Amino acid sequence: MTHDMDFHKKVMHPGRTLDYKRLISLLYVILLTQTYDAVIVPRSPVTSLPGSDVTLSCSFSYKAGADLGKVVATWQRPPADHVVHSFYYGRDQLGLQNETYKNRTQLFPEQFSVGNASLRLKLVRFEDEGWYTCAVTNQVENTRGDVRLIVAAPYSEPHIHIDIMEGRDQYTLTLYSRGYPSATVQWLNETGCDITERSRTSQSLDSRGLVELRSQMLEQRDKNASYTFILNNTKLDQIIRRSFSVTINTGSERSAAPIARSHLLLLIPVLLLMLTTTALIALKRAGEKSRAGSSS
Repeated sequence: MTHDMDFHKKVMHPGRTLDYKRLISLLYVILLTQTYDAVIVPRSPVTSLPGSDVTLSCSFSYKAGADLGKVVATWQRPPADHVVHSFYYGRDQLGLQNETYKNRTQLFPEQFSVGNASLRLKLVRFEDEGWYTCAVTNQVENTRGDVRLIVAAPYSEPHIHIDIMEGRDQYTLTLYSRGYPSATVQWLNETGCDITERSRTSQSLDSRGLVELRSQMLEQRDKNASYTFILNNTKLDQIIRRSFSVTINTGSERSAAPIARSHLLLLIPVLLLMLTTTALIALKRAGEKSRAGSSS
């Protein structure tokens, strides 16, 4: 009882009026903090393939019975604060929407009653990558949160192709793969030494917006060789490491075809002579039979 009286004297004493007001304000802030949280957005980056659709999640606290017509939901891109999508007065407000996002965005106002202010972004482009800010204002709060979008695609399993160069003791080793964005490439020989400088790598966009990677190595045909190919897509922390060997046929096997061709060239005149002799003999016999029939 004494403790309660001391507390009452402290907060109600004329010289303690300011402390009493501070206490009430503190209790009010604590109450709001416990009842209404800030918007909730993904902590980890959201990844999307180029050309696909993606949803950036954003949820806010909603009190049952609150007037949904007073909800204001806005998505923007910092630092220039480009308007991606806005919703207020009960409908979409796209007059200030940045042209980059025209006809590519969507909110779900029918889900505001469950606190869903997520943004649907269609046909994702490379320039869409970056940070997005979700800001929600309703009758109880005015909060915002940031979401990071990464535009990337894992690279496919590499396809290897070998071309034997006609008339030369060399072959071309080519490796193909697709992903996004551009990747780094490294070649190692059988001893683990870096031989990337001997290769040629090109990367270009295909019709789907993916990067088509083509890495080529020109080698001699006079020896067997082992290689290790390393592809690194740093955006997704994807590393593809593949080791393989190339076995070359012996010299006698490679020369077998030219030898066969040379033997065939030598046989052609002999065959022609035999055919000519046979034809002459047949004609001679036919003539002799004709003469014998006339004399009889």
